[in-house]
Amino acid sequence: MELRSEQIHQTLQQLKRKTEQQEDELYAIRQRQIQLEYTGTELRHIEREKENLIAQAHDVWRGNHGKSVAFHAEDTAHESWRKLRRHIENTREQLKQEQKTIQSSLSQMEEERKLLHKELVL
Repeated sequence: MELRSEQIHQTLQQLKRKTEQQEDELYAIRQRQIQLEYTGTELRHIEREKENLIAQAHDVWRGNHGKSVAFHAEDTAHESWRKLRRHIENTREQLKQEQKTIQSSLSQMEEERKLLHKELVL
């Protein structure tokens, strides 16, 4: 019985180390999510400034050629913005999936830990 008890203690220590590692990874993901939200806020601010500049360009550039340049710049800016938003959303979703996977792993390890403790007590 002492051998099994020692094995359980070793397994519990391994679980503890794995849990700490998973919690560190979870913390890092949360930090990346916070940074992503901050970046999204900054990008929305930049988008508003860009819209103001494009509006001013439409006012300044007169004539067919000037309007063509302004519309081209506006289209290019909008396409870049759509790509950037798509990238941010994909990153946000990826972080959520990583977080979900780690939380699931933590739950499994907690269940295993409880079972081992129960076996140790018996």
